[in-house]
Amino acid sequence: MSTQAKARLALLAGAAALLVMLLFAGYRSVLLVAAGLVGVAATAAAAWLVLAHRGPVRWLGLAAVVAVPVLLVVSYVRAGLLWVVLSSAALWLAAVAAGQSALADEAHARMPEYPADRPARPFLIMNPRSGGGKVGAFHLKEKAEELGAEVVLLEGPEPMDVTALARGAVARGADLLGVAGGDGTQALVAAVAAEHGLPFLVISAGTRNHFAMDLGLDRTDPAACLDALTDGVELRVDLGRVGERPFVNTASFGTYAEVVRSPAYRDDKMRTTLDLLPDLLARQAGPRLTVRADGTTVDGPQAVLVSNNPYGAGDPAGLARRARLDAGTLGVFGVKVASAAQAAGILRGRRSTGLVALDAREVVIDADAPHISAGIDGESLTLPTPVHCRIEAGALRVLVPRRRPGNRAAVPVNWAEIRRLARTMGRAAAGGRPVQGGERDHPGGHRHWHRRIAGERPRFDYSGAVYGSLLAASVVVGTGVGGQYPRVHLIVLLLSTAVVFWAAHVYARLFGASLANEPLTWHEFRTVCRDERPLIEAALPPAAAVAIAPLLGFDARATSWFALAVALAGQVGWAVLGAVRAGAPRRLVVITAVVTVLLGAAIVAAKAGLSH
Repeated sequence: MSTQAKARLALLAGAAALLVMLLFAGYRSVLLVAAGLVGVAATAAAAWLVLAHRGPVRWLGLAAVVAVPVLLVVSYVRAGLLWVVLSSAALWLAAVAAGQSALADEAHARMPEYPADRPARPFLIMNPRSGGGKVGAFHLKEKAEELGAEVVLLEGPEPMDVTALARGAVARGADLLGVAGGDGTQALVAAVAAEHGLPFLVISAGTRNHFAMDLGLDRTDPAACLDALTDGVELRVDLGRVGERPFVNTASFGTYAEVVRSPAYRDDKMRTTLDLLPDLLARQAGPRLTVRADGTTVDGPQAVLVSNNPYGAGDPAGLARRARLDAGTLGVFGVKVASAAQAAGILRGRRSTGLVALDAREVVIDADAPHISAGIDGESLTLPTPVHCRIEAGALRVLVPRRRPGNRAAVPVNWAEIRRLARTMGRAAAGGRPVQGGERDHPGGHRHWHRRIAGERPRFDYSGAVYGSLLAASVVVGTGVGGQYPRVHLIVLLLSTAVVFWAAHVYARLFGASLANEPLTWHEFRTVCRDERPLIEAALPPAAAVAIAPLLGFDARATSWFALAVALAGQVGWAVLGAVRAGAPRRLVVITAVVTVLLGAAIVAAKAGLSH
């Protein structure tokens, strides 16, 4: 599916999610959203009580963690709206997934690739116990040896020094080092590769494979990583350091590191965590930390996570994935929560007072103790204070397969950018380069929105027309139920709604440009107004249908259905025409038509249900 098609699908699915809520819940949709937010906040606050207290308070919090979601679901069921909530949530998830895929296709977040020579003497270290035995399950040793690699298995009861193994391989003439194992082992061997300027191969045979995931490798098929030995490209990746200890993912300090250090943790993780956390969170145990990051000081966080490159905004805390590993900065994430209210406020993400998110090239972790615990890529260590963290930009040459899934989930959803991608269908069909960010460079050095080159014909916004038709259909459904709404009022409402949304879109674009300190000229203002005009134009055919309905002998009910049919026909027509004008293959045009027809059928079903 093309990038434009994915962007259009994201917009349609997002609009459908809102439409389902409005059509089937009406004013109660606001109550649904409010109740959901309150329920999630209450659950987060109750979870804090479970973690930070013992005895009756913990049991009370545990009861609330279970009871609040149950009560929320029961209230939705009693109101007959559970299916509305689930359908809207599913559509919204589909919109986010399609939008992320479209943005990833634009390569805004991808790291640049460099040509790579085929290694002549690759050396690979494999841990047969890692990931539940993936090395044996996928026959990684045999497949690597068939490709000419020397393979060493980390077998035996005694731990092996992987750093010494890697250095010995380099001394024997290895021209590539690689690891099939956990991220901790990956980091140690990667440091040797970086020291000698050799390419490094990551094989996703670990349990979680965060490093492999952020490199865009296939975590479900570790053997696919070996394709890099025959058809690979290089990525220049940063390497983190805690003192002299390398890390490829994260170094954690505070509560988590203290819990993992406990000897009882390996035998009973849950009980040990619940036993130690109350004192750690209340600062009655463990050292008090101080974080200094490029001039910013964070005093007394309960937990600190330093990452090799900042994590993206894929979840409320922003710890889902890293969009890239070559930005040359550390991500710093601290948690300071002292009450259930602050725990609930964490749902606000990085705007929460309980969360601190920074980017820095160097980070110092100090404490009121001579030593602190640290978890470095999943391995527990004790380090002398102060602990210095730094990043070595571009230190690691990572060899990856030319064809790989990519790290799509790391791309933050930017709806303005998604809409721009949906708008660039005509430009792609005309053979022109899509305008990045909706802008072109001005000869004088300024940047203007959609500045067209001489002789270029303005492109019609098909996605805006589809959106406008969908909006008109929803207005007809909402106001024409039972066919009792006056015709003149319906015409006015159709046109006024379109104008209001047109003005809102124009204002949003102008306001966004002002935040970017871009100059506003009369020409640019007119351009933005013209670009958003399809929102109004899409409302004209349904309004005209209402106006001419008496000439066709239609009564009020038939007029409402006639206007809805015209709006839906416009929705399908604009979507298909846009796909055709973009030069999409026939299969994609058919898919576009089917999706819009199904969406229209849902609107018709909604009107039929409401009318009866």
